Amino acid sequence: MTSEFASPSFLSLPHEIVLNCLARISRSYYPKLSLVCKTFRTLLISKELTVARVHLKTHETFFHVCLQLPDRPNPSMFTLWIKPGQILTNQLEKNERSTGDTRLVQIPSSYYSKVPPYVITVGSESYGLSHCNDPSSIMWVRKKGTFCWRKAPNMTVARAKALACVLSGKIYVMGGCRADEPVNWCEVFDIKSQTWEPLPDPGSELRFSSIRKLEVFKEKLYVRSNEEKDSVYDPKEGKSDVLEKPHVRCTIIENVVYCYNKQSCWWYDTNRKECRLVRGLDMLNLNLGCGMIEIANYGEKLLILWDKFVHRGTCQDKDIWCAVIALEKRDGSDEVWGNIEWADIVMTVSSSYVFVNSLVYGS
Repeated sequence: MTSEFASPSFLSLPHEIVLNCLARISRSYYPKLSLVCKTFRTLLISKELTVARVHLKTHETFFHVCLQLPDRPNPSMFTLWIKPGQILTNQLEKNERSTGDTRLVQIPSSYYSKVPPYVITVGSESYGLSHCNDPSSIMWVRKKGTFCWRKAPNMTVARAKALACVLSGKIYVMGGCRADEPVNWCEVFDIKSQTWEPLPDPGSELRFSSIRKLEVFKEKLYVRSNEEKDSVYDPKEGKSDVLEKPHVRCTIIENVVYCYNKQSCWWYDTNRKECRLVRGLDMLNLNLGCGMIEIANYGEKLLILWDKFVHRGTCQDKDIWCAVIALEKRDGSDEVWGNIEWADIVMTVSSSYVFVNSLVYGS
């Protein structure tokens, strides 16, 4: 594909035809295509290409992960890549990688440094933060129905791979800057006044930890870390507290909370006010064990990420597995059933790797 697109004959086509062709290609190819030449790199991040994709209705959902690999000085970004048109299979029973092409592929820094991959939505606007390794104080914004990013008021400090969330119409940003400088380590953006304000120092334990996710629950901000404990910030009281780490990972799909522990998947029934088991996932439950990494809403489906040693009894390499599960309530029943659409090994890494965080977004 690279040689075909790099040929002069393709770039000599009319601009509109080139854009139309690129708009029909899955965005999962874009990071690699951006390496072909400067012209491609410019086209792939252009407003015109975004407009063309909207008109063609080529919307996609993406799952990014940030991993710290032992042979690299900085964390690396990867995206879940599924070869278009292939038949996806459930490899749990065979316990081996399929012959298909589904894997985590690295995103070139030259590509994601130009595109705000960390996007959060507030009302009719989307705000984006850069997730490249070079610190930046820029926050981007665009209105719903428009295609061009513009600069919002800058953050008070430059950040690299910071995390953010929305609470009560305000954007909270944490991390991505020097942990030994407590001032402005976390700050909040008031959308109405278009101003940034620093938040109280959450403490050195949180500042020096590796943050994987920010979650909002009952008007409080929960900071999920890769360390032994988590943290919670109460905006009304203006203070942070240390929390014991929960034994489950949760996500929300169509306003329903789904949780996974080391043994099974549960959903919260708001009518009964109790947690109930998701049926039909016995094979997945047997495979997860203690290697649970992440759970996410992937296009209104449940995405599960976990790892396991390639060979039992050794500590050299781990296989990272991924499964996508469709959820449904069957006729005449209030039980939720899970159907494993596919499960496969998506990457093999050194056992000393560290999962930093993940991000799901639609484009």
